[in-house]
Amino acid sequence: MSNLSRDLVEEIHSRVPITSQRAVRSTCKRWNVLSKDQNYTKHLGPASKEIMLIMIRGCRAHLMSVNLHGVHNHKYLVDTSIKELGKLNQVEIFEVLHCDGLLLCVTKDYSRLVVWNPYSGQNRWIQPKSNTFHTLDRFAIGYDINNNQKVKVLRFYYWSDYVEYEIFDFKSNSWTVLDVTTHWKIHRRSVSLKGNTYFIAHERFKVDQQGEFLRCFDFTKERFGPRLPLPFHSCLDDSVILSSLREEKLAVLFKKCDACDMEIWITTKIDANTVSWRNFLKVDMQLYPERFRSPCRSFLVDEKKKVAVIFDIDRKTWTNYKPYMVGEDGYQGEVDLRDSELWMLMCSYVPSSVKIQ
Repeated sequence: MSNLSRDLVEEIHSRVPITSQRAVRSTCKRWNVLSKDQNYTKHLGPASKEIMLIMIRGCRAHLMSVNLHGVHNHKYLVDTSIKELGKLNQVEIFEVLHCDGLLLCVTKDYSRLVVWNPYSGQNRWIQPKSNTFHTLDRFAIGYDINNNQKVKVLRFYYWSDYVEYEIFDFKSNSWTVLDVTTHWKIHRRSVSLKGNTYFIAHERFKVDQQGEFLRCFDFTKERFGPRLPLPFHSCLDDSVILSSLREEKLAVLFKKCDACDMEIWITTKIDANTVSWRNFLKVDMQLYPERFRSPCRSFLVDEKKKVAVIFDIDRKTWTNYKPYMVGEDGYQGEVDLRDSELWMLMCSYVPSSVKIQ
């Protein structure tokens, strides 16, 4: 095994599901060392050829692979589907957040958190200060870029005019209250990118006049960055959803509550202090009156094929979320989930060998 060429070893690894990589690494010392190379993990077969994502079904997290190879010249073909690569754990999960290959999972009973790397199999449990976390608690995960990618977890809590922010330190195994004062409020799902986390926020008392905007939490400085503009004017009743493109770019979906157009924008530049956008997709939803009448839960983007998969409420059950694909010229098609159970898209996933302290 040790004498095989690197190209052949990479080909072998590319055929193994992410959830079985831990067993592959135990084959020999050379394979184990190679698997920890960041450049190597970026070129794993599933990561480079298909879009991977984390979905929840029945309070269990699942790693899924999205096959959009059926899309050609914006024509819908029958093999466009989502398939399951494996179950990630046996813990009942309420929410999953992703940052550079690491997953922050919130348990269903809010009793604890777990930071987990599905690729390496490494995990770390995080306990609350008291007996349990609060149902109003929100979380984010990122890392310190100046300290060997030291992983950190942010917790924040809103109640009326009271706001509290805390950082969990893995070395001391404790929570530290941050001396941060904000005059705005975060109210939508966050997305992590390159170690930082981005939020949709609004002013507390001038929501409609000021509109919503983007805020970045810098895990290196442990501070929020300046207000960053969104490429549209939105308010609380509108659909505004963040997503990421392979840990490289940020995407945002926007649909005004009283309009028919749905837009998706992608960043051309983004960091804690600056952002610029380009329009990726615009669809006239008047052509599809049975779709997207309520705010969708989440979405993902394939930039090369110029299509988006959007999880919208199922009109038959009004509980399940079903994936639909939209593209240029109003293209649309349903994506096959291969079963009728409740699925909910949480986030996209990119494998990484990042270590948890």
